[in-house]
Amino acid sequence: MKMMSKKTWGAVTTGALLLAVVTLSFTKKRPADTRPNILLIVSEDHGPHLSCYGDKVIQTPNLDNIAKNGIIFKNAYVSESVCSPSRSTILSGLYPHQTGHFGLTTFGFHYAVPVKTIYQLLKQTGYRTGMIGKLHVMTDSIFPIDYHPITSPNYEKKGLARYADDAEEFMKAGDEPFFLMVNFPDTHWPFQDDVEGRPKHKVTPDKVTTFEYLHMDNPRLRQYCTSLYNCMLRLDECVGELMDRLHNSGKENNTLVFFLSDHGDEMARGKFDNYEVSTKIPFMISWPGKIVKGKQSNALVSTIDIVPTVLDLAGVPIPKEVTGKSLTVLFKNPDANFRRYLFTEKNIDQLDMFYPRRAVRNARYKLNYSLLDTKNPVAALYMQDSKRAEALGGSPTMKELETAAPLTRKIYTDWLNPARAQLYDLENDPWEFNDLSANPKYAAIKRRLLNEIFKWQENTNDPLRFPEKLKMLKQENDTMKISANMQWKYPHYLYGK
Repeated sequence: MKMMSKKTWGAVTTGALLLAVVTLSFTKKRPADTRPNILLIVSEDHGPHLSCYGDKVIQTPNLDNIAKNGIIFKNAYVSESVCSPSRSTILSGLYPHQTGHFGLTTFGFHYAVPVKTIYQLLKQTGYRTGMIGKLHVMTDSIFPIDYHPITSPNYEKKGLARYADDAEEFMKAGDEPFFLMVNFPDTHWPFQDDVEGRPKHKVTPDKVTTFEYLHMDNPRLRQYCTSLYNCMLRLDECVGELMDRLHNSGKENNTLVFFLSDHGDEMARGKFDNYEVSTKIPFMISWPGKIVKGKQSNALVSTIDIVPTVLDLAGVPIPKEVTGKSLTVLFKNPDANFRRYLFTEKNIDQLDMFYPRRAVRNARYKLNYSLLDTKNPVAALYMQDSKRAEALGGSPTMKELETAAPLTRKIYTDWLNPARAQLYDLENDPWEFNDLSANPKYAAIKRRLLNEIFKWQENTNDPLRFPEKLKMLKQENDTMKISANMQWKYPHYLYGK
């Protein structure tokens, strides 16, 4: 056998050693990434019609189970009560007036300023990102989503089993921490009592009374409430399937789960406005071993707090422009002091609903402030006597109100022609039936809350606090025509973009 030279032998030995070192470096077990997975479950267009929130008509065991294993928030709010602006906050941690996402993407609205979304921030730090269901926030380029098998809004509510199937595929696809947003279509209009055998056990109008906040009961409204309840039951079944898949993935123990609605009911004084029916939502979180179980919190929390909470847990620096607060202080102590004042807003939503408003509440009182001193077009659309089968039918009509009780008529008159600043005692009047703004006894409270709104507008650089800019936006809205490619000019004169 031919012997190797010393030079050759040295080269081989060195190469072997290098190969061994490289091999060991790749086979050595790396530290596990212990950052939590995030499962963000968002449903559509409903208030707290859940048995865990005290509803007596239906039982929602799967949603109740999230509350039982975590924290249920009794005073949770969205930033604005229509889909795109609300979701723009959920995904950015900013109010719509800060980003210019004033309305639905179907009417040409989008982020009007540079925004860092939760998808961008997590993707940059090694999270796998997924979404199931509609995004409905513009623009798509700032949402680096690795897995998006269902992109349609699916308002027909068909093929709902896919949501859990696709979620399980994503959750099992890798070992990196994941961020998955699942957007269920219930209870968005149209309300369907049955789709493909869902829900399994339905309610009927004879078992239902109309929602208390409507302050009226008749067969037509009762049918609306019945259908919304059946949508809620279908939603509960879908959430149960999704949570089963999370359990099957083996990643449940290191997954923080959020459940919330994107805003309140599409009913009277609901969607498109800023009353309690509009902006107050069910909101629950769970995380085995990391969050107290079976507790409720009365803290004033907002969907603007989701982004800072997720970034806090993921160890990602929270951008200085993010307006919300991390909820982690409430994970062990749900009664901890969190915020004194909570704010919501309304802007354009869609062309026939331009009626910008701002609202603030503290532990007891709430003030709704209209930026325009005009009739409320949202109320007028809901209360019109025609087109009762359409989406805005969940309200008493003008004709129905003619024979209503005096208090009922006053509630709807105050909605249609509100005082510029409406004041409510939520402790004694949770559905805002009795406006106290003209009562001298409450003048100091009204003044203090109004000042808080003005301070908030200044601190968050609300462009609509300037009358000349508000006037320009109204003029543009009033002359804008619906088209497939609507181009708004307000990013220039409101934000200088």
